[in-house]
Amino acid sequence: MVERNIIGMSPIDTARSDRTSGLALHAPATHGMLRISCQLDGDTIISATPLLGSMHRGAEKLFESRDYRQVIALANRHEWLSAYSGEVGVAQLIETALGIEVPEAAQWFRTLLLEFNRITSHLAFLAGFPWDDKELTQNLRNSRELWVKHYRSYTGSRMHPMLTRIGGLSQAPDSAWLEEVQHLSLDTAQIILESNWIEMLASYEGIGKLTLADAEAQAISGPVARASGYAIDARELATDVKYQELTSFAVAIQTGGDVSSRILQLVDEVTLSLAMISELIEKCADLVSEEVNVLLPKVVRVPEGTYEHSIETPLGITSWFLVSRNDKMPYRLKLRPASLHTVLALSTVLSGARREDFDAIVASMPFIAGDADR
Repeated sequence: MVERNIIGMSPIDTARSDRTSGLALHAPATHGMLRISCQLDGDTIISATPLLGSMHRGAEKLFESRDYRQVIALANRHEWLSAYSGEVGVAQLIETALGIEVPEAAQWFRTLLLEFNRITSHLAFLAGFPWDDKELTQNLRNSRELWVKHYRSYTGSRMHPMLTRIGGLSQAPDSAWLEEVQHLSLDTAQIILESNWIEMLASYEGIGKLTLADAEAQAISGPVARASGYAIDARELATDVKYQELTSFAVAIQTGGDVSSRILQLVDEVTLSLAMISELIEKCADLVSEEVNVLLPKVVRVPEGTYEHSIETPLGITSWFLVSRNDKMPYRLKLRPASLHTVLALSTVLSGARREDFDAIVASMPFIAGDADR
């Protein structure tokens, strides 16, 4: 007998749902109001439809009532586990439109902070997976908390750094802060290297499949796409940051497209980011006294025209499209979030799966509900 269940992602979202997921409250999938309408035949999920719209905040209309400096404060509130990438993405869009050359030191620091945010974001998703080993979960959470606390000591905020300025950064970190990042990297690397990920994920092989063809057809990007063998990463072509100058930069690829592959993809990307941070710190340590910003006029106006820019965030490619009429505010500013296509792909990975695998499949698809429901 076929039944329909509306499943709330948050365990406390009982009022609007027939049942809720068993994911812990610290799992990023529960940090929003996303629900999934499932048709079930016994223990099998026949179809799954994400129900979006509950968190819609009208961000694209708010952009149009803010000047370009203020837009940055709104741009970091979508992919909130990696808010810095939102700041940088929209700043780079405006800088390109104005022909601003960002100082060399600022480009290096931006690259470091982008990878810093990639680690804090990926650790949150790894800790949110329903591991049988509760000690591993706690170790991952503790490690991430140390990174976030250190981030706050520089930015003043756990989530919304507001470090980015059009033309650079508000200020550079000091040498002591950079040195402590190196210690954090070593501690996190120990957790990653000492865990037997393949053995712990063996039971999830073949579950929640997203094929390479599916990833390409559904415009998936980020770790979900790369876990299906889709080698897409905007960092390879980025010219306004320093990835091309790093010997440690590489694009990790898994090919299974299942739950196991997606979690292993996050682990591989954390490992690579730790290596990049070690290399970046060596370079950034010599730049702490260099200029990291440019002088701008009191009112910033973007020349009339249309402009596009994309950036690789921890969750995938986020794109910006600007229409300017030579005013101090955008006429139109549209955001294509990385999470939206990942959320829509839940229909594919959940269809045909067992009810008992629901939590693991959702937790292996890194997304932020507010990013999809901008």
